[in-house]
Amino acid sequence: MSDLGSALLHGLSQVDAKLGDLLESTPDAIVVVDALGIIVLVNSLAEQLFRYDRDELLGQSVEVLLPDSFRRQHVAHRAGYFQQPHTRTMGAGLELYGLRKDGVQFPVEISLSPLKTERGTLVMSAVRDISGRQRAEKKFAQLLESAPDAMVIVNGHGVIVLVNSQTEKLFGYRREQLLGQSVDMLVPTPHRARHPAHRQAFFQNPRARAMGTGFELNGLRADGSEFPVEISLSPLETEDGLFVSSAIRDVTERKRFEQALRDKNLELENAAKVKDRFLASMSHELRTPLNAIIGFTSTLLMRMPGPVNTEQERQLTTIQSSARHLHSLINDLLDLAKIEAGKVDLLLEPVSCRAVLEEVEALLAQTAEAKGLLLQLELPHERLTVQADRRALTQILLNLTNNAIKFTAHGTVRIACGKSTRAGNILATIFTVEDTGIGISHADQARLFESFQRLGAAAGRREDGSGLGLHLSQRLASMMKGKIVCESEMGKGSRFIVVIDGEATA
Repeated sequence: MSDLGSALLHGLSQVDAKLGDLLESTPDAIVVVDALGIIVLVNSLAEQLFRYDRDELLGQSVEVLLPDSFRRQHVAHRAGYFQQPHTRTMGAGLELYGLRKDGVQFPVEISLSPLKTERGTLVMSAVRDISGRQRAEKKFAQLLESAPDAMVIVNGHGVIVLVNSQTEKLFGYRREQLLGQSVDMLVPTPHRARHPAHRQAFFQNPRARAMGTGFELNGLRADGSEFPVEISLSPLETEDGLFVSSAIRDVTERKRFEQALRDKNLELENAAKVKDRFLASMSHELRTPLNAIIGFTSTLLMRMPGPVNTEQERQLTTIQSSARHLHSLINDLLDLAKIEAGKVDLLLEPVSCRAVLEEVEALLAQTAEAKGLLLQLELPHERLTVQADRRALTQILLNLTNNAIKFTAHGTVRIACGKSTRAGNILATIFTVEDTGIGISHADQARLFESFQRLGAAAGRREDGSGLGLHLSQRLASMMKGKIVCESEMGKGSRFIVVIDGEATA
């Protein structure tokens, strides 16, 4: 240590014998200088920070620790400080840099305190390296800028201390117009009076609050326009105290979409009501004249009013066939409308499988015989029942069997029923309708159960049908916890399998 340093240290020891120990216990680097800017005392943290040995610093001008660009102005600042010595805390807003022995500059924060001694006033500088903090702040700023939402950070007084570029775009302010201002400037006037109380309540009980918590909130742009927002709040602990980070999202488009969706739902609801009224009023009006046409045509074909010639019989048969086709189409459309409206209530109860198959055979035996087909019925055990709606199950099997007859030129249509069991328990009841007809291509099988798909179209055949039979059958099967599966190969016939899940008895 130099003679000057020793003398000053001796003088300081008279003021406080434990000063050296005190300086060594501080968390910052300490550099003590006299009025001439000569370093008279340092602690070990100053040696570590500036990479000098103590003897290399004592007796040197304090400017040796400053970059060249700061040295000249520092002499003037130092002289001014000794003329009016006062305590200056860290973080005074100055951008300061230190210079290590190896020539590396680094950012610092410095606090100054005058120290009265017998040898005059000295100044004690506490120096803190803030390189790590600046790196963290830079990374935080980059993170803030990369956020998809507007980010506004305010202190406990509601003053904006940090914003990102998304905030500038969202609210229409420049960054410098926001920093240092009350966050209330972004709140519409009708809500502004209540906002400080909400903010204070958050600081009293800080906790993260996610977006979409049910609050209807609006933001206020620089041009005075209001817009709906969602806000998430997060407490942010810093060296300067508790801040709150607000992520703000403009939900104008979402609100507009939600309103459009509500309007469309209302429109659909009204349309559904109109459709229901139409179906209720027109179902009778549509069927009555068709039933009359079919009835009178049948009477004429039976020659009850008198004889008809061959051409008249052909024309009457065409009329009757077309009327029945239209009648079937109307029935299918009305049934589909009822299902989609949720107005079909099925009565699920134990149904005799044998009775259903016998009913299907009785209704379609004459149709099969007219085409020269063998309608083969494989009846199950008479006690086999399935939990189903009898009318719906009969309709499904009638549709499948009628299709089989329609698309089979010669051979057999077979109807069967069985059960799927495991460990003695019936897992499902299985109905099978199999034919030796034209078959269905793999491409058609993929869309077989869609509405208005007609069997045989790919083969160039014109067959009567609404194109709704299989679609309705699948819908009815699903309502009974079941499904319909098709297995088919072109030219080798088709097999339709109806699987009704659930308990059954045998």
